[in-house]
Amino acid sequence: MDELIKKAAELTPIQEYNGVLYKRDDLFMPFPGEMLNGGKVRQAINLIYNNLDLIRKEYHSQVATTCQKDSPQGMIISRVAKGYNLGCFVGYGNLSPKTLAENKFINQIRQNDGIAESIINQGFDNAITNRLIKLQEAGTGNNFFIIKFGIDVEKNPIVIDCIADQVKNIPNTLDNLVIPTGSGITAGSILRGIQKYGKKIKKIYVVHISGMDRNEKINSIEGGVPYIYVKGTGFKYPQKVKGNVTEGFELDYIYEAKAYDWMLHNLDIRNEKTLFWCVGNANYYR
Repeated sequence: MDELIKKAAELTPIQEYNGVLYKRDDLFMPFPGEMLNGGKVRQAINLIYNNLDLIRKEYHSQVATTCQKDSPQGMIISRVAKGYNLGCFVGYGNLSPKTLAENKFINQIRQNDGIAESIINQGFDNAITNRLIKLQEAGTGNNFFIIKFGIDVEKNPIVIDCIADQVKNIPNTLDNLVIPTGSGITAGSILRGIQKYGKKIKKIYVVHISGMDRNEKINSIEGGVPYIYVKGTGFKYPQKVKGNVTEGFELDYIYEAKAYDWMLHNLDIRNEKTLFWCVGNANYYR
């Protein structure tokens, strides 16, 4: 079996600090000497590995994705593609030449041997993805395997299963589980895992950072597990919020730290057994 897929199946640890438990999915770092980490990397590895023959035979060993300029998705897809000797194209919307030249995520894509371009004037996800599909249909030179924003779920249930299986080593009983969420795919996958492994959790809080309501996406994945949807944390999406659990344990500025702040102000973590799910940390590129 491929070494990357083996690493992606390993369980990340549960750690305790000041009475709160943490699922340290940010400690999943499959590329030696590199800081790239988290559940999205695991999803990308599984998705690409499970479609590798198809990508090589029908898509000229090329993958493509779209994302916003401050999203790590393009960086993640391009690095995993490099690990499998695939080409990668990342499409953006409404980016100036200056941003394309200076954005840290985009520069990392190029270091991963990927190509990053602004392919449409509008910056909305659906519009960018539709433009990518049109480029794909235009000819064999752009015949790439498309990975949708948030990591493609509909055609690739493996991206749900690989996160759901990470639930296996969390405690069997909890008072609270706190899950930071953006697109809702990881949150729904964790809920699916709770059902799969029969975990007994009194209250599950899906803390949505900002943007579109993700209940529909979560409900399409989670399999009937009840949860409390917290819409917004009082911070805007691009706002960087610093949060350290302890010295040396820094939370992601965009996702984790905002949900962590909400937890500290809204839950009785001193008296209730609480687990906070660390989804991944991209501060080193921000």
